[in-house]
Amino acid sequence: MGWTRFNYLYEIYRRVETMNVLIIYKSYHRMNTEKVAKAITETMNATLRKVEDVKPEDLSGYDLIGFGSGIYGGKHHQALFTLVENLPQMEKNVFIFSTSGSPMEKYDQALNEKLIGKGCRILGVFRCPGEAGWWIAVKNKGHPDDQDLENARVFAKGLMST
Repeated sequence: MGWTRFNYLYEIYRRVETMNVLIIYKSYHRMNTEKVAKAITETMNATLRKVEDVKPEDLSGYDLIGFGSGIYGGKHHQALFTLVENLPQMEKNVFIFSTSGSPMEKYDQALNEKLIGKGCRILGVFRCPGEAGWWIAVKNKGHPDDQDLENARVFAKGLMST
């Protein structure tokens, strides 16, 4: 039994060490999503790129791709949609992440559908509270906080073992 467990753990370690991961994100205003993207990137030893610096052909060499942004008007940033719309059909493992004043499942639906329409397999979704609002009405002040970033790291570790 011990040998089997060792083999299983070694296989996870080997997969993590050889997996080529790209994290694509859009963050501005309070830079909430950038904080989450960096936590995921460090955990996965991934390449981190802003969406405006990515071309569809850049994705070909990656085993796993993360797409993330803040939620604006109930969906991910338009720059992510533009990139995904310009992607060719591809069978890639992907995940979605976001920060939002109100992190809700329905906000991921549009990006999820676009990625699936391109032939991608969604391995997971991570939603994080982010400080949002203007002047007096600020929601989720101080988020993402240390616990939110730890939750992002745990999410990333879980993706690496799938």
